[in-house]
Amino acid sequence: MQTKIVLIRHVETIGNIEKRLTGREDYNLTEKGTKTVEMLTEYLKDSWIDAVYASTSDRTFETIRKIAEYKKIKVQRRENLCEMYFGIYDGWKWEEVNKVNSSIKEGQDKTNEIMGIEGQETTEQVENRMYKEILNIALENVGKTVIIASHGVAIEAFLRKITRRKF
Repeated sequence: MQTKIVLIRHVETIGNIEKRLTGREDYNLTEKGTKTVEMLTEYLKDSWIDAVYASTSDRTFETIRKIAEYKKIKVQRRENLCEMYFGIYDGWKWEEVNKVNSSIKEGQDKTNEIMGIEGQETTEQVENRMYKEILNIALENVGKTVIIASHGVAIEAFLRKITRRKF
């Protein structure tokens, strides 16, 4: 029996507009984000969905809350689906980070990885926790269709892990 997993990155937030390393900091959805939730709900409302998961961040929960309510399914929140923790710069605007340490952004522009921040999680740590959590969710829902709402860097890390590629 196959398990179908639909990965969804949270919709646009104030933190995205402000160009922040949002990490574990949480920000409200923008108007565009709220409209995207409506479109996503409309798109998925006729789909078969057995379970819905989100990180513990409000932005992922709000992204899939309406479809879960429509389907009368409780959203299960999981810490291991959270975004990468960006250490001492978590929640900072990129312009602020660049003033203190421009090599962080320069490195990201070259490799599409954010690294070198004191206290941050590594890409490998994010890959491993996402992989383990999504595998556990799949095993808990064998033969079912599951929606998982997470974050951009975390989802990309998971995809790197399962495809064994660097992006």
